[in-house]
Amino acid sequence: MDIAAASMSLASLKLGMEASTSITKKAMETAETNAAALVEMLEAVDQMTVPSDNLIDVRA
Repeated sequence: MDIAAASMSLASLKLGMEASTSITKKAMETAETNAAALVEMLEAVDQMTVPSDNLIDVRA
């Protein structure tokens, strides 16, 4: 009986570890996708030009 219980406990632990690893990988992939989109947005904003006739001089 003890061997069966230990085997079931180890199988349960293995399943938990695999699920945890899978969730972590998915979170990392999502973070990578979000970071790439943010970089792309920042590059697009950096390339935008502002018309000089709409500028307000805030230096006093």
